[in-house]
Amino acid sequence: MSLFSFNKKKDFYAPVSGKLIDLKDVSDVVFSSGAMGEGYGVIPDDSNIYSPVEGEVSQLLPTKHAVGLKFGKMEVLVHIGIDTVDLKGEPFETMVKVGDKVDHETILVKTDFDKIKAAKKDTTTMVLITNSEDILKEYSSLTSFDSHVDHDSKVAEAKEK
Repeated sequence: MSLFSFNKKKDFYAPVSGKLIDLKDVSDVVFSSGAMGEGYGVIPDDSNIYSPVEGEVSQLLPTKHAVGLKFGKMEVLVHIGIDTVDLKGEPFETMVKVGDKVDHETILVKTDFDKIKAAKKDTTTMVLITNSEDILKEYSSLTSFDSHVDHDSKVAEAKEK
């Protein structure tokens, strides 16, 4: 580990294959306003939700619609769909547990998006740095919004304070 590794930019990947969208274009104001932190969304076209970062699983919600990750000092939330908490975990199968080490090749959750659509819920999957205000020095998008991405697509980078 380099003496200056703390100053290095950290990579964020798409959590799922689909269309990358700007957070401000997400249909729920809680996310689009930035109230939950910096981040981005993907309108998925695949069922596997991957870790967008190299870190550790810090939280699994009982409803399985969101996974918390520790990425350095950053707290990252992968939130699958909008208002999907109402589905009580039905369309989700978690593939990790709290404490697991993950990277962008790790499947976090397998999701049945047909069930989410049938329940008339938005499938947009968001990646949010929930402690952005406290921890971020820099955040920048690397990929054009409305582009097609997959879990190997590096889409953003951030630097901690």
